[in-house]
Amino acid sequence: MTQPQLLIFDVNETLLDLKPLARRINAVLSDEHAFELWFSTLLHYSLVETVSGKHQDFSKIAKATFKMTAAKYKKVLAEEEIDSILGLITQLPAHSDVAKALAKLKNKYTLVALTNGNSQVAKEQLNFAEIASFFDRIFSVDEAEAFKPNAKPYQFVLSQMQVDPANAMLVAAHGWDITGAQRAGLQTSFIAREGKFKYPLAEQPTYDCKDLNELVKRLT
Repeated sequence: MTQPQLLIFDVNETLLDLKPLARRINAVLSDEHAFELWFSTLLHYSLVETVSGKHQDFSKIAKATFKMTAAKYKKVLAEEEIDSILGLITQLPAHSDVAKALAKLKNKYTLVALTNGNSQVAKEQLNFAEIASFFDRIFSVDEAEAFKPNAKPYQFVLSQMQVDPANAMLVAAHGWDITGAQRAGLQTSFIAREGKFKYPLAEQPTYDCKDLNELVKRLT
């Protein structure tokens, strides 16, 4: 196995803790499963855009699918309230292991972030969480006009960073993201955040870690 030169980090749930947003959505929609339903619907319709040959801003899809989810719960919210709720995506803390792990990895590897969100939201997120300085580049799938796990976003990052797939590793807490990167030829590290699982029909990731501290040990 080739030692990777480039580590590509997913942002939401891998680096950032979405619990504050989840609590708000669950409270507003009066159901403890509302956030999970909305988030899975968001990912579903982002892929609808890519598979059907179109591309929309992730924030716009987030708002549209939130309205769909609210309708399921027979809730109608004002536009301003929806914007306020979803705006919490830019005010999320990093998981407790993230900052120290990134600091150690940056001493040996080139680190970049790759998110389905747009560039402005991604920069606000990482700045709020005080981890933006660890990354050489912050990439949005908008630059490739396709959402992960389509191969285009991974390929775009590799092209920009001038690194071969075999010399790059995606680090993510989502089985679908790991699957997409592996099938694009990258090495992968699955981070087993709470409630996240690998896709059983996919190839095994290069590393299977309980958190970023374990990844640091495996790589250094």
